[in-house]
Amino acid sequence: MRVLKPLQDKATTGAGKRLVLPEPRRVRFLIRGEGPVSAGAVTIECCPESTKPGKFWTELATIPVPVDNGLAQYYTEEASGLFRARISRPVSNGTVTVTPLVSRGRPDQPDRTRVV
Repeated sequence: MRVLKPLQDKATTGAGKRLVLPEPRRVRFLIRGEGPVSAGAVTIECCPESTKPGKFWTELATIPVPVDNGLAQYYTEEASGLFRARISRPVSNGTVTVTPLVSRGRPDQPDRTRVV
């Protein structure tokens, strides 16, 4: 698995950055609460490539932000399109960082996966 730039980086609110997956890949999202978090949630969403980019976000899962510097994870099956980790409930008394890990593609093709 390849570690990419965070979609949310020490954030308390917002939609964050987007993960672009042009080819099907497995993705693991690491959700880390930082500080004495008392509230907050992150919703992992996707927008399939077959739709206009960013127009139709589909909720995959909502994960409470872990407390006391804890770690939560969310896994996808092979998928492509756009993904984001939107903070759906503001984080209180701390922050959250969401980092995607993406399976490696075929070695004979360039990797076009990126965070924007």
